[in-house]
Amino acid sequence: MTRIANANVLKLMIGAMLAAPFSGPVRADNISVSTIQDARITGFEKSVRALKDRKNADAALWSIEDRMKAYNVPGASVAIIENGKIVHAKGYGVLSANSNTPVDDQTVFSAGSVSKVVNAALILRMVQDGILDLDQDVNTYLKSWKVPDGKYTQTNKVTLRHLLSHTSGFSQHGFPDFKPNEKLPTTVQTLNGTGPAKHRAVKLMFEPGQQMDYSGGGITVSQLVVEDVTGRSYNDVVQDYVFKPLGMKRSTFASPLPEIYGNIAKSHNKKGQAQALPRGYETMPEIAASGLWTSAHDMALFVQAILTNKTFLSPQMRQEMLSRAPRSWHGLGPRLNGEGAGQVFHHGGANDNYQSWIEGHPEQGNGFIVLTNGEAGRELGYELRIAAEKSFGWSINFPEDFATPKFDTSG
Repeated sequence: MTRIANANVLKLMIGAMLAAPFSGPVRADNISVSTIQDARITGFEKSVRALKDRKNADAALWSIEDRMKAYNVPGASVAIIENGKIVHAKGYGVLSANSNTPVDDQTVFSAGSVSKVVNAALILRMVQDGILDLDQDVNTYLKSWKVPDGKYTQTNKVTLRHLLSHTSGFSQHGFPDFKPNEKLPTTVQTLNGTGPAKHRAVKLMFEPGQQMDYSGGGITVSQLVVEDVTGRSYNDVVQDYVFKPLGMKRSTFASPLPEIYGNIAKSHNKKGQAQALPRGYETMPEIAASGLWTSAHDMALFVQAILTNKTFLSPQMRQEMLSRAPRSWHGLGPRLNGEGAGQVFHHGGANDNYQSWIEGHPEQGNGFIVLTNGEAGRELGYELRIAAEKSFGWSINFPEDFATPKFDTSG
């Protein structure tokens, strides 16, 4: 009876269609936007290729959870931006291999060197307000520490433009993380390489502006500029200039991150084993370089602001950020690939047991964010970025150099 009834209903529907005036083919835009997005998001979540198979159209397709399991990454959080709007923000997996608490889009992860892009936005906002100048000798701002005069500063002085584009000449590529209960260095101790700091003093290696050498040490100098000029903690200044204006309620540079912050993704090694116990996460006291704790949703708000918000960064400051510095493949903060309609800004982050990635397409208004709490999360993040590209039909392809060992995301 049911099959006969269904057949009769189908005949009536076909008859009604034939009787109606012809108005052209049924168009895809009759489908609701939410339906289209849901289909693409489902495709993104269920159609992930292994990185080694990214060029093989016949390769097996996996779910996000499958690939997390393959890389021993317990938790990840992802956000996708399309045409300037956040269309997806979701967590996958769990906060810790030792618990069943799920990750969501508000879970905070250590974002590593993605911190440097937020630091750049802060400084550009302060330039916008007339507090700082990109091309002023930073020693005019510094009080508690000075760039030493020497053979490399005779012609060119170190400026914020140099620091943000990694052309300052400073040493110290990245920094070791600190385990729970280890004593933390101050910003000045970090620059001097003294006290509990785990590295040598940050020093100039060449004349500012003459070449590029990625330097977390240089970014720490810019952090001290902010602290000395304002007389306030760096975290408080970032809250006022970046996090609060954008509604980034889950982001902080608190060091160490207090356990009461809650909903914290814990760190794991390549085998998926929990690290930094009993607390479950490390501390990165060089906060402007690598100390950001943030959620996928918050980072989506941040990338969205760079793409579309003309009051957060004025058109001039946005152009400064997204213009390649001389002798560098960086802008002021993010790394840059492509030109014009094909431009992409991006940055990765890698602390001891966290891997992150942010990306934006200025001309198209698209973006992608992924945060993971596993040491092996880098390749996973690349796979998810490629899956998003395929599912959403982005015209900017994932550049090959992103997925090679030479592409650096450290600290």
